[in-house]
Amino acid sequence: MDARKNPRTKTSFQVTFVSKANGVSQNRIISDISQSGLFANAMSGAKLNDHYRVLFRRPGQIESMQLNAQVTRIDSHGSALAFRQLDPQESRFLSELTNPNWDGKDLLEGVIKHGVLENTTSFASCMRLTSLLSSDYRFTSRGGIN
Repeated sequence: MDARKNPRTKTSFQVTFVSKANGVSQNRIISDISQSGLFANAMSGAKLNDHYRVLFRRPGQIESMQLNAQVTRIDSHGSALAFRQLDPQESRFLSELTNPNWDGKDLLEGVIKHGVLENTTSFASCMRLTSLLSSDYRFTSRGGIN
């Protein structure tokens, strides 16, 4: 049983981590995210309790969001970080990021909203996402599978 209070969303999303101790930044792929934290693959030099500014930029948008996070766990795959002192705007940003509001009617809208959580740098990954959403699209537009 998972003891987390916030469900994780699997993803493949690149963010920038800036160390509060020395200002060094590194771009890393996160493999999951929730309202309370994230897991970053292969962070260099991270130590337990280190503090970072995490910069999120949604593809196609100029604006970014910075969140404060602290390293809470390190293993051979990467580092878990917990968000600290989120204001209402930051909480709303995370909610929209982890659970995009898509009604299932417009497939392109679904690809745009869900694509931010996926690594869509290759044609194959774009097609996978489109196929998954297309299945949802057909399910919701027919009122269910008979």
